[in-house]
Order: sequence, then structure tokens, then C-alpha cells
Amino acid sequence: MRVLVTEADFGDGDEVVRRLRALGCRVSTCHGATGFCRALGPGGRCPLDLTGEPVDLVVDVRGRDEELTTREYGAVCAVRARRPLVVVGAAPDVPVRPPAAVRSWAAVASLPQLLAACARGGSGLAS
Repeated sequence: MRVLVTEADFGDGDEVVRRLRALGCRVSTCHGATGFCRALGPGGRCPLDLTGEPVDLVVDVRGRDEELTTREYGAVCAVRARRPLVVVGAAPDVPVRPPAAVRSWAAVASLPQLLAACARGGSGLAS
């Protein structure tokens, strides 16, 4: 399963990326170490635009704030690319709500729910 992870703040998605990779998922992130969108860097390409290995699922990792951050534009890109979008909390005790811009498209899941669904190949996560 190919997963693209975006996050509201630096580091929010680190644990999700680590856990998905441990399950055997092929994981890409929307941003490099410098924080810039992968598509906007010199010679960069968005993982959503790669044709050889399409993204099956986009995961947005976020905190309590309901406002969309610039680091979460990958969630908007998921809608544009018509890929399933799942929003998870940055920490287990963080209740999460999708940003208004993607609310009608996104599904909400806890990290354990996301991991269980990804272990099954993504079933049960469609928004």
C-alpha cells in the first residue's frame, strides 16, 4: 500500500510514518526536511503525480486547531487527485476534526484504526 503523509506542524507525522513503514507500507511525505512541498523544490515532483506507483491513501496528521495550515496542503491535493483522505490526531489524546476545506472528503480515524486498516490493505478507510 502506498501512503502519502502530510502534517499540520513539523514532526506531527513522524510516529505515523514510522508505524506505517513498520507495517510494510510504502510511505512518502509531502515535505522534505526543509519543510518545502516536494513538488515546489528544484526538480521536485509530487508523489500524487507519479504514475508508476500511485498513492492509495493520503493521511493528514493534525492537532486540535481546526484551521488548515500550509503544511497540510497535501490534504487539499488529495481531494484534487481524488485519493482517499484520512485525518488522524497528532497524539492519542488529541480529538481531531478535519479542516473545513476538506471536511466533506475526509474520514477521521485514530492511529490504531489507521494502522489496522492499512494492515488490511486500506479497507474500511474510504471517506
